[in-house]
Amino acid sequence: MWAAWYSRGCYVMCLTDNNFRNLPVGDVVDKLIAEWNTHPKVATADANGVVKLDLVEGQYNFTVTHPSLKAPAVHAVTVDVSSSPLEHVIDIKV
Repeated sequence: MWAAWYSRGCYVMCLTDNNFRNLPVGDVVDKLIAEWNTHPKVATADANGVVKLDLVEGQYNFTVTHPSLKAPAVHAVTVDVSSSPLEHVIDIKV
């Protein structure tokens, strides 16, 4: 689907013109990449102190704050195809 730049123009599925300005296909790809990117989220625990998140594959940093913590607790988690939901339980006692 992707091809290297060629001075006489591209063959198929061109993302940019010869001046590296996006063509319509490039706009679609940029839109998909922006949509698929992760963005910072804020989640609040329920009455039991539980937050459930559905995450796509990737690397995540979680920052947990609570008035009783002296400093925010930071955790890194990698979610991949071989992950099971129970692998990513983060238990913080406050």
